[in-house]
Amino acid sequence: MDPPPQAARARSLRRRGTLPVVYHHDWSEADGIAHQVLAERGGVAHISAFRSAGLTKNQVAALFRRGVLERPRNGWYVDPALPWQVKRAVRVGGVAACITAAGLWGLPVPHDAHKLLHVHVEEHGTRLRHNRDNTWIVHSGDDAEVLLHRRALTEAASGRVGVVDALLQLAWCAPIEWLVVAIDAALHRPLDGSREPILSDEQYERFVALLPRRFHEALELVDPSAESPLETLIRIGLVRRRIGPFVPQFRPTPSSRVDFLVLGRLIIEADGAATHDPARDAIRDAEHLRLGYRTLRFGYDEIVFDIEAVLDRIEAALRSL
Repeated sequence: MDPPPQAARARSLRRRGTLPVVYHHDWSEADGIAHQVLAERGGVAHISAFRSAGLTKNQVAALFRRGVLERPRNGWYVDPALPWQVKRAVRVGGVAACITAAGLWGLPVPHDAHKLLHVHVEEHGTRLRHNRDNTWIVHSGDDAEVLLHRRALTEAASGRVGVVDALLQLAWCAPIEWLVVAIDAALHRPLDGSREPILSDEQYERFVALLPRRFHEALELVDPSAESPLETLIRIGLVRRRIGPFVPQFRPTPSSRVDFLVLGRLIIEADGAATHDPARDAIRDAEHLRLGYRTLRFGYDEIVFDIEAVLDRIEAALRSL
């Protein structure tokens, strides 16, 4: 019996010294090659990358049918574990960008950021698709759920733009306070040393050099010691209203630390629901009161949605001291 034509082709390729073609019924090797191709490319790869690694077109199709790969766009395959934002950006014809990419990097973004998918495409890129349907051809602006970015990137991207490009794009799309929030978070180094900053010193220097001068006001407000976006938003408000002087991350006692101390008397705490225990906070506030400090606490909704009212209360409390 003659060997299958695929096997004969594989032997021919090997004799010519080209990359070996995987041909067998045990998919472990093909799976491994596919995972390696994706790992080297941020989880996103064109079919040509799989072919260059030794897989046939039929094998790639079989990997797709088996769920090893997902195909958001004809000719493009992704790791099924990637975030949905990356998959939809690939479907559109680009990579996740700006606010969307910042969120994927673990940076805080405005509360309504999910309403738009930010996608970077080539400056003159065409053949765009709707983010929910890869058969629906669209033109710039036709997909109401997608905001396209076309400015040239500073580094190659796969799946999502790099953190420097994400911050540069964020400067054009987000209010200045949220740009500062993102930079603070990117530079923050936890006190327990549990991780390195998202943005390295070299990357930050490159970001500053590339940031248009019109946005340099944000750089003057950056403080990597902020441990939450709520702290950053309050700090920016205090600076804008010229309330102070204030000390961030103040220690009333060796065993306690508060978000801000204003005019040496008023403690300001930004309470994120995930990190604050009301009963424990009441004990802390009573202890600080015995030391001569008054405490004001503000929750997420107050700070994010009504920062002016928060600042009004702070000013009123200071007048009453």
